[in-house]
Amino acid sequence: MSMLMFINVLFMTIIQIKSTPVTNNIAKDLLKNSKFLPILYYDKYHSMSIEHVYPKCYLKKEHYNDFHNMFKSSKYFNNLRSNYVFSDQKNISWISINNDNYISHKHKLFNPRDCDKGIIARAILYMSYEYNYKLFMDKNILYNWCIKYQPTINEKFHNIKGYAIQGNHNIFISNYNKHNYFYFLKDYLYN
Repeated sequence: MSMLMFINVLFMTIIQIKSTPVTNNIAKDLLKNSKFLPILYYDKYHSMSIEHVYPKCYLKKEHYNDFHNMFKSSKYFNNLRSNYVFSDQKNISWISINNDNYISHKHKLFNPRDCDKGIIARAILYMSYEYNYKLFMDKNILYNWCIKYQPTINEKFHNIKGYAIQGNHNIFISNYNKHNYFYFLKDYLYN
């Protein structure tokens, strides 16, 4: 798809979203129907569902539908992941569950494929920053994933769509290329 075509689709989507009343189900409906949004733990053999990157069981009810924490996901992997902590520790016995996703039931850890790690880190950082939630995974891993795996065009589109729906950006995506971003990130995580 050309960049011009992508921008046209983006603007048409924003116009459509702006004219649609926000309900509890709009984010879920949009996630299921948009082909330009990122998909976590993709698997062509299973149906799709909505993944709350920051686990829903740790959220206050009023934060359940925050679009910046909701992503399309393989229902199978989403159920396997449960509320396990994300990690890529080397000294763990990982079980491969397909498509470069790994799990450790013993340690309740989930190691996603590399292309999902940046998205996951920025969603967790956003939820922590926006609602003052505790970071439920290792700060060093969050920092490394955020830096190593830059926002993709689909993640940026997801961020713009989130702004159109709920009126705010995930600052860990929108500020990514600003000159003071890495200082801000380190300061937020370690101070």
